[in-house]
Amino acid sequence: MTGLSPTHDTIMSISCILTDSDLQPLSIIGFDAIIQHTPTQLSRMSDWCVRTHGASGLTASCLSSTTTAETAAHSLLAYIKQYIPESGRALLAGNSIHVDKTFLMQPPWDIILEHLHYRLFDVSAMKEMVRRWAGEDVLAGVPRKELRHTAREDVLESIGEARYYKRLIEGMAAPGPVEPVHGTLAVGAGGGVPVPGNGISNAQAYAPTASRE
Repeated sequence: MTGLSPTHDTIMSISCILTDSDLQPLSIIGFDAIIQHTPTQLSRMSDWCVRTHGASGLTASCLSSTTTAETAAHSLLAYIKQYIPESGRALLAGNSIHVDKTFLMQPPWDIILEHLHYRLFDVSAMKEMVRRWAGEDVLAGVPRKELRHTAREDVLESIGEARYYKRLIEGMAAPGPVEPVHGTLAVGAGGGVPVPGNGISNAQAYAPTASRE
């Protein structure tokens, strides 16, 4: 993105790899698009974006691209529907994926969210659970990220990290009964405890548009 404000900044590149419930890609090719931008649009980037996207070549690629946001949004939706035609089934997944969702809520990207499930598969939330309830020593085994800050690399690294947590969960013994929480759930300044749903769908759409932990 050109920045972190969904109302002022725009998606520069987007990548998506669909996986099954075992985090195996339905298509390793995936979907990638570089979005056309004008010099005026790119002149509003933050200093970090200017340095990072300039070094990676993304800025130059956006200036030379002929792919509009509208074209990319419709092409991405077609790619998802090719493998997951049913609406409300696939989850948007990735690291701190709520940030990506705020950008996908903006037209013309909102057509993507309309096809996805409302739940999110947040890999960063899994990391925080492990950090708090298992410890930093368990996190030491998480695959190291290269932090190249490209959309496709972010997607692949998110999938790799999610696979690590999947293996952790698969190796756990079933816990005993948990006492129900009664009354109001107090949320402190450090954040609250996410309430799990009734399970996830059997497909995730990993579509990070920027790198975050």
